[in-house]
Order: sequence, then structure tokens, then C-alpha cells
Amino acid sequence: MSQPLAIRTLGLSKRYARVTALDDLELEVPRGAVFGLLGPNGAGKSTTFGILCGWLRPDAGEATVLDVPSGSLAQLVGRVSAMPQDAAFPPQVSVAKQLRFYARLGGLAPGEAVRDVERVLALVELSDAAARRGNQLSHGMLKRIALAQALLGKPEVILLDEPTAGLDPASARHIKDVIAAQAPRATVVVSSHNLTEIQEICTHGAILNKGKCIARGTIAELTRSGTEITIELGARAKPPLSALEARFGKDAVTLVDESTLRILCPPTTDVATLIASVLGLLLEDGTPILGVRRGTTLERAFLDATKTGPVP
Repeated sequence: MSQPLAIRTLGLSKRYARVTALDDLELEVPRGAVFGLLGPNGAGKSTTFGILCGWLRPDAGEATVLDVPSGSLAQLVGRVSAMPQDAAFPPQVSVAKQLRFYARLGGLAPGEAVRDVERVLALVELSDAAARRGNQLSHGMLKRIALAQALLGKPEVILLDEPTAGLDPASARHIKDVIAAQAPRATVVVSSHNLTEIQEICTHGAILNKGKCIARGTIAELTRSGTEITIELGARAKPPLSALEARFGKDAVTLVDESTLRILCPPTTDVATLIASVLGLLLEDGTPILGVRRGTTLERAFLDATKTGPVP
């Protein structure tokens, strides 16, 4: 049985004059996932985000959120929330009053709204900012309050655009933990340029380029953590390539550069066994080893997929 989907797009296309923002885009976001939406500038992430939020309409194709067409999201009041990248906040309205207004729009009763505003402000560690006005807030505080707004009520789908951009490391760490904790009760879609962050908190992801989805799957699948290992070698290392190729096959062994060795995992071998075998050969040969990593980084997978940088 296939996994239930929170979001699905089929043949989604969108043009702005002569610019094609989305070109027959197909996405599937499993329910309960923390899903990273990745891509270089101009890949179509913001347009996809806008269509999923119901702010934009596609020229062709369809997008559904919780089985409801994205153009009819009024049917999902309280079940879907969003945090735009540059959300504005009224300068002369207090944080608590504005968040209570959003909570009421989401269907909460007055008393529930008051209690839930207290809850979400505590979640983002801004309880002491409830009485402040918008013009008294720093960029980082505004960012955290925007997230608090998206967490009001019990949304089943939460759409976040660059949720940690501009935050200091401590605040970013806390917000990442808050985001990850929403699953599996809610499905979270995170659009971000921070690939390390996506690899850290997301369970699934998709890479967009020129309006198309060019790679998608679990983060483990995207980073190939179950099918290859990368070994960082010491200075002036000369690994026994012939012995490695004889053991694992010539096509499975790649000396990426003078300090990086990549080994593909044979279909009948698990990664733990592969690591033990490779390290055994290297240690027997006296090859200096600095570290071992399953798969590749999401950054490397992103560059490989989009060809935006040198690929070894």
C-alpha cells in the first residue's frame, strides 16, 4: 500500500510573461513528513509555495493539499498554515493582539485563541514579547513570531519559507528543533537554501531546477546513504585501488581526489559490512584514514543534480 499523501502536484505549470517558472512539475509529499523543497534561484520554489498556499493559480495542471485543490483552500481553514519568507507585521499592533487575530481567523474561539497565543510564543521563546509592537521587534524576533503564527491551532500541513534565515545560531537551533517536533502529527514543507539544515531536520525532499522536479525521495535516498560510503584519507595517502577494485569491482571504486575515496555498496552487501571490509583493506595497507561517511552530503547531491558546481 502506498503512503498517504499530504500534497500532490500533477503537470503543474506556471509562466510569467516569457519566463517559465514551473514546467510540468510533479511532487508527492507523504503525510507526516518534514519535506525539504530545494533548488537554485529561479528553480520555481517560490511559485510552488505560492500555489500550494493558494496565493497563485497555475496555468496548467493541478495541486492538491489534503486532497483539496489548492484553489479551494478556504475549505481547509485551520488545517493548513503558512509562513512566508518576508512576512510583514503591523508596526503599531502588539504581538499578542495580532496573533490572537490570526488564531481567530483559523477558527479558534476567543478563549482558545488567548491560550494558544501563549503556547506558541512559549514555543519560539518569545513569551516576554507579547506586549511589544511590530516596530519594537528585531529581525530575528519577527522571524520567530512568523513561525509562531504558522503553529497556531493544530494545522495538519505547515508550509515554511526560509524559516531560519537571518537567525543567530542559538535561535536557529531551537527553531529547527521546533520544526522537526511537528512531525508526524503534521506534515511540514520547508523551502530553504540551507542544505545542511534540510539534511539535518527533513525526512524527505525534492530538488527543483528550471521549473521541474529533477530528484526526490527520502533524504537517505537523495544522499545515497544506503548505497555508498565516502572515506576521507590522510595527507599523501595512496590507497590500494587494485585490491579495492578486485574486492568490490572496478566500477564501484572512485578516487574522487587525493583525499577522498568513494565506494559503491554492492546490492547484496549492507553498508555496515561494506565499511568493515573497506577499512580492513585500508588499515592492512597502512593507508591513513581521517573519517568515514555514509553516502554524500545533500550539498553534493544538490550540485550533482543541478550541475551548478564542479562535480567530481
